[in-house]
Amino acid sequence: MGKVVWIDLENSPHVPFFLPWIGWLREAGHEVLLTARDLSQTHELLRLHGLDFAAVGGHGGGGFARKALRTLARADGLARVVRPRRPALALGHGSRAQVVAAALLGIPSIAFLDYEYVSLRLFGRLCRRVFFPDAVARDLLRRRGVPASRLVSYPGFKEQVYLDPEADRPAPLDPPLVLARPPARLAHYHTPRSEALYRRLVERLAQEARSCRVLFLPRYAGDLPELRALCAAHGHFRLPERARPARELILGASLVVSGGGTMVREAAVLGVPSASFFGGPVGGVDAALARAGRLRMLREDADVDRLPLPAPRDGERAGEGRAPAPAAALDGGQASGGAASPAGVEAGHQPLPDTARVRAFLKEEVLSFL
Repeated sequence: MGKVVWIDLENSPHVPFFLPWIGWLREAGHEVLLTARDLSQTHELLRLHGLDFAAVGGHGGGGFARKALRTLARADGLARVVRPRRPALALGHGSRAQVVAAALLGIPSIAFLDYEYVSLRLFGRLCRRVFFPDAVARDLLRRRGVPASRLVSYPGFKEQVYLDPEADRPAPLDPPLVLARPPARLAHYHTPRSEALYRRLVERLAQEARSCRVLFLPRYAGDLPELRALCAAHGHFRLPERARPARELILGASLVVSGGGTMVREAAVLGVPSASFFGGPVGGVDAALARAGRLRMLREDADVDRLPLPAPRDGERAGEGRAPAPAAALDGGQASGGAASPAGVEAGHQPLPDTARVRAFLKEEVLSFL
């Protein structure tokens, strides 16, 4: 007999990650209950995929005390919504509010995480299992509060759950598209160094990327006034008109830059040139992608200055004589030619773990709890 599985989505990258899980759980005869925080484009992306969800909470704002209070308040709101449905299992990606609410309701919980330099003790104490990519050292995770008995290391990267580097072929647009995402200014792991590197990068894109279209993808509503001012000042800077799956945009991009986070890792996994200007401690996942030649780490001003910027193809006017651009294209952009080779092959990137094996391992591990 099927059971109710509760998935909580706290941020927009969680939507594509949990889409396969929703399908796997339903195929196994289980019912899926979705709750979602109003942050970034989380709600818009869920509606784009036709998914029903209960909206609970927003962003907690800056500062540890405010975040803690809002986490507790959201946990209370989640418990009120979820209690009548009596879920058999809670799944989340770093959702502290879900973990607290699940513990209060006696629901076993599983958390996925992929950055080790955050507070992990809550997950280590309250979760039945904590999943981490095997690029992160197990000893470090144990020292940071995740007991070995609750830790599950899985092969590959979480982005392989919903992206297929062998099937998803980059098709860069012409004029070149640069995707840029500001740093996570309201996250507790944000650093002044990330901000300084971002400022230097924006200045360089403004002056040296005029032959490109630079699309800024805001993290928070508070990013918009600044980004609108930048777009008004620089004709090649753009903002998206609507929420759009990141995969579509990334496959059409010639460069993806971000202050760390999922989007730049998605690009790295897909073999699209990518760079992170995150100024905090480099996690095991980013370090592994950098060693594989898939991710460039911008740690100093000189790294930003040396970052290769894309340019239109030599001797061709942007978009002339090419097939219509894919759905990812912005208005006026064209595909720059035929489909590229599988991600990273021509670029000399090291291969990733087999995607099918990554998915099969995670699916078997999680479904075994039901």
